Amino acid sequence: MADESIGNDASISSPANRVQQVLAFVEIANAMLDATDLDRILSAITREVSRLVDFDVSSVAILTPDKQQLVHRNIHKGDDTAEKFGEGRLVPIDEKSVIGWVVIHRESVHRPNIQECDRFKEVLSEEPLKSDMVVPLISRGELIGTLNIGSYQLNAFTEADVEVIENCAKFASLAIDHTQLRLEAEELGNRYKNLVENANDIIMLVGKGTGKLVEVNRKCESVLGYSRDQLIGRSYFELFAEEEQNQVRRDLINVLTQRSMNIVDRKMLSRDGNLVFVDINANVITLQDGVYIQMIVHNVSQRRMLEHQIIVQNKNLQEINKKLTDVDQMKTEFLANISHELRTPLSIIIAYSESLKDPELPEESRKQFLEVISENGANLLTLINNLLDLSKLEVSGQLLKTSLSHIHDVINSVWPQMEKRAKTKNVDLSFVPDPNVPVTYLDNSQIVQVIACLIQNAIKFTDGGGAVSVETVFTGNEIWVMVIDSGMGIREEEIPHIFETFHQVDASSSRKWGGLGIGLALARHIVELHKGRIWVESQYGSGSTFTVALPLETEQAFLDNASTDGSGSQAEPAGGLGGSTIPKT
Repeated sequence: MADESIGNDASISSPANRVQQVLAFVEIANAMLDATDLDRILSAITREVSRLVDFDVSSVAILTPDKQQLVHRNIHKGDDTAEKFGEGRLVPIDEKSVIGWVVIHRESVHRPNIQECDRFKEVLSEEPLKSDMVVPLISRGELIGTLNIGSYQLNAFTEADVEVIENCAKFASLAIDHTQLRLEAEELGNRYKNLVENANDIIMLVGKGTGKLVEVNRKCESVLGYSRDQLIGRSYFELFAEEEQNQVRRDLINVLTQRSMNIVDRKMLSRDGNLVFVDINANVITLQDGVYIQMIVHNVSQRRMLEHQIIVQNKNLQEINKKLTDVDQMKTEFLANISHELRTPLSIIIAYSESLKDPELPEESRKQFLEVISENGANLLTLINNLLDLSKLEVSGQLLKTSLSHIHDVINSVWPQMEKRAKTKNVDLSFVPDPNVPVTYLDNSQIVQVIACLIQNAIKFTDGGGAVSVETVFTGNEIWVMVIDSGMGIREEEIPHIFETFHQVDASSSRKWGGLGIGLALARHIVELHKGRIWVESQYGSGSTFTVALPLETEQAFLDNASTDGSGSQAEPAGGLGGSTIPKT
């Protein structure tokens, strides 16, 4: 080429030079096979080229992945101790620089005297080069960069040198392209490996002919509880529950025959014996050493658990709906039974009120009538209040406001009032607490009604000079409160109905002792809402013992149950407003 030559019209080299070139190219090819990175390959190329062409500096400019610019890299210096200028410098692709011009036009440039060439802006102005050659690097028809050779001497290169460099550039292009492809493949392989290792699904590689695992990811280890060494070489079928293994074999056949690549609802078995519900996506892949089945296994145990919870909740909702239907029926009967209980005090109030209109009614009779009206009005108000409380408790257990409480504190809260009643009637009232009784979850305001009702009834049905005792006992899993009296007792035929709403022990006694037959029914509902039991043991003429058994509950589960199951149903009492009174431990 002429000074500042552009193009490929180099002269033909001598036969001797061609032999040297061939030998150099053989060494470069060997280096391409032996070298493992781009720097070593480029060093081998420049080492062999330096035997053919005398130069001081060599470098490459490699096209960036986005192909918008080039990166400059030094690969040889005549003086190894000299500074390497422009390492990593970005070179724009434009015609202002010699490298950019070569990239755009894909032609070589030889500048015997750089100082006399003012058409290009120097990329490495700090490098005191006096002559250079820049040739394009083209592989598989795609430009990948430039090979740059420089000298500190004027007219350092001949046209034959240009030809040598251009031939070397062809090998360099192949070497760079080969290395970049290999690096990209390694990077892709590393990315795939990281993707597999860090996947949220189990990934397994199963040998087609052996059915054994040849590769697994970390998720497989963590879910199944085996180490990688324990899984590699293990039969794929052994990872499933025994009753599933025949089906799993059929699944594998379907995958190999391309009948079905998706497998659902299978049960794998972890090392600790727990079932792992899975769905599987399978794919047959061919690698260098054989054909394998890639299994991507989705752990759907959480989904199955949620589905089971939904089924259970639906069942609970159906049961609750049935209970609400029963409650509705109970209310119908309830209204029919209560009508006469309301009529009695109202009839008395109306009758006595009419009598008070008589101006000739004696003053003493007037006072008596007013007392009767007042007493029946109070009884009517008590009846209405108790009915409202009973109705609320029958409908829902969500009315319970539980907290950790001690039953002795509940008893002590009503004790002064009970002592006053007992003293008025000359009944001996005593409390025998068990020191081993622990705290438990209670609705204090509701349990107070139960305790007060039982003690009041005991005092009411015990004659003067008799005794009433309140005792507590801790059985280990229940807290018992027993109210024992020396009163009249209950006939055997009355015991099964004693907790029914509006039930009175005896018509005459009802008139004597008063009462509306609601207290014990209300007490039973409150106790059952606490998941407890209540019963009576009595022998007519020898007193009675009413016992409340409350479960020892100190866990949040009790609160959850109390808010979701308001039925209060127990094995001992019957449904509805009536109930059995047979104690059961």
